[in-house]
Amino acid sequence: MAVRTPFLVINPNANEGKTEKILDEILETSKKVLGDFEYELTTKVGDGIEVTKRAKDAGHKTILSVGGDGTLNEILNVVYDSDIKIGIIPSGGSCDASQTNGIPKNLEKAFEVVKAGYTVKAPVAYAYGDTKRYFLDMVNGAFLGYLNEVERTRGKPWLKGDLRYTLLAFESAFKYKPVKTKITVGDQVREIDLSFFALGFGDVLGGYKVLPDNHPQKGELGVVFLKDYKGFRLINSMIKLMFQSIKKNKKAEILYGKKITLESEKNLTWVTEGEIFSREAKKIEFGITPKTVDLIIPEAWKYEASDSEKKSFM
Repeated sequence: MAVRTPFLVINPNANEGKTEKILDEILETSKKVLGDFEYELTTKVGDGIEVTKRAKDAGHKTILSVGGDGTLNEILNVVYDSDIKIGIIPSGGSCDASQTNGIPKNLEKAFEVVKAGYTVKAPVAYAYGDTKRYFLDMVNGAFLGYLNEVERTRGKPWLKGDLRYTLLAFESAFKYKPVKTKITVGDQVREIDLSFFALGFGDVLGGYKVLPDNHPQKGELGVVFLKDYKGFRLINSMIKLMFQSIKKNKKAEILYGKKITLESEKNLTWVTEGEIFSREAKKIEFGITPKTVDLIIPEAWKYEASDSEKKSFM
């Protein structure tokens, strides 16, 4: 009976195709831990939306994201206004949402979290540019949006992984030009030449703690941005964001709010949880919806725990 049968949305291309290589292990582990289940593989970006719609229409009440943050985001954008539970089986690259919500990278342990079935009411946010997209974790733009465009237009890579991304980042940092932008967070306004921008419910972006101590249960979106940096200074400043306290970065600032608006002199590319959703808007809005989603997490996970406690838990 579909209502009792978990449905797996599996992205075999996640983590540069490594998920496909462990597909048999994923299916065997799911059978071992969960018993009966159904699944479907996605084939391209955006596929998870249609796959999830079919699972929803078939009556499945538990849908699992097997892939990275992009796969999870596609599922969310179908089920955010329903009683369907979402589970996370992280098999992507950084899998920020799994780190934010305490989901272990170990395959069997992640399935055991799903089997236990403990859920929280996770807040849902929206990003509105030339299209509307819902998200659970992070959005980024400015230089990172530009870098995503570069990465996606390079065709089949001869070099993969972090090294490829790093080389593209260095190249792009010298081509990206900061854009005059007005940022409004609640009643706080900043008018700057925007270099880097990210916001979200969590503390992790690309595997790094960019928004320290931020977590979904605070009820606000954390916003971090860099102003007027390019070239080596931009790369150096981003490295500092990843490895040092943000307080040491004089060009960086963190704000918190329930509604954020950006108005820029030219169109910027915006990415939510790994997928580009807006390219044509000079004005973009972010906010928290009244909706929540039933997200399956470990019962012992504490969002407000210290970094050392979280590391020990994971």
